[in-house]
Formats: sequence, C-alpha cells, structure tokens
Amino acid sequence: MRGERIRIAREELGYTQEDLAERLDTAVLQINRYENEKTEPNGDMIKKIALALNVSSDYLLGLVDDPTPPTLSGTLNAKERAVLAAMRRDERLEAIRVIVGDSR
Repeated sequence: MRGERIRIAREELGYTQEDLAERLDTAVLQINRYENEKTEPNGDMIKKIALALNVSSDYLLGLVDDPTPPTLSGTLNAKERAVLAAMRRDERLEAIRVIVGDSR
C-alpha cells in the first residue's frame, strides 16, 4: 500500500483525515497510520478507501500510476468523479456537498 497516494487523493478532494475517517467509519489515527505506512489496511478497507477517494485500488497498491478507476476513465476531474461516485452510492446529499464545495 502506498500511503502517500491516499494522502494525495484525499487532499485533491479537499478532505481532511477527519473527513476520510468519518466516511470510512474508522479512527483518524488509523487514517494517519495508513498514510504514514505504519499499518496496512485489509482488502475490505482498501476497497472502501478507493471508493471514498474515487481512485482505483490498483492505484492505492502502487500497481498503476493512473488513479482513475477504469469505470470512471475519460475526461473527468477529481470533483466530477467524486460527484459521480456519490450518486452511484445513492448519496445525493454527499454529491451536492461536493458540488458546492462543502467538505464536511
């Protein structure tokens, strides 16, 4: 797992470690450990992180350099991918927050 990739993707979306921890239902300290490579997330957590950050799990694992999930490839920027991913999860309020720039 490449912890720096979690941090980069998180920051591109304007999320704090607290924001990501809340989205993943985990502790802020755990996010810090992942980003600093003090601990490795399990497969389920890698999937959750990838979905929350709108990147591929292969990108998080360092297998590819393109963060864009194959299903979201094309000309979408990070914010557009975040809106689309939220809509696919049926999280309309989250999609609206991304659109208006509210990173709660």
